[in-house]
Amino acid sequence: MKILLWLGLSILSAILYRLGGTSAGTKWRDAGCPLVALILYIALKGFNLSFLWVYLLTFGLSWGAMTTYWKRKGTDAKWWNWLLTGLGYSLATLPIAFVTGHWIGFGLRILVLSLLTMFWSEKIDWDVAEEMGRGAIFCLTIPLLTI
Repeated sequence: MKILLWLGLSILSAILYRLGGTSAGTKWRDAGCPLVALILYIALKGFNLSFLWVYLLTFGLSWGAMTTYWKRKGTDAKWWNWLLTGLGYSLATLPIAFVTGHWIGFGLRILVLSLLTMFWSEKIDWDVAEEMGRGAIFCLTIPLLTI
């Protein structure tokens, strides 16, 4: 059942990420993807009220990470921009690693999310698939935080 939830929420994140790249507005991506990822993490690990500050901080950091591609406005993103984008997405979960001690999973997610974001963004030329892929990758890598 958790696999279906993981896949379903990853698809939802993909849709929200794409919506953020349309005229619907970036808030769909900026707030939506972090919220979906946090819901997935809590579904996998369980809710802990004493971690509420961690959840809120992680959500805020993820929202911030979603707002940039680490480049100047009006310029094309290069491979290193996408690598930094994935790294930013990954580092936003530092509060979770700090309180849970799941440093191996956190490190794996940094590696996997950063590299997949870079490779996907460089190799996919269709903007719809590119954005949906990044949104899916963002959530698909959440279970690594439990290792």
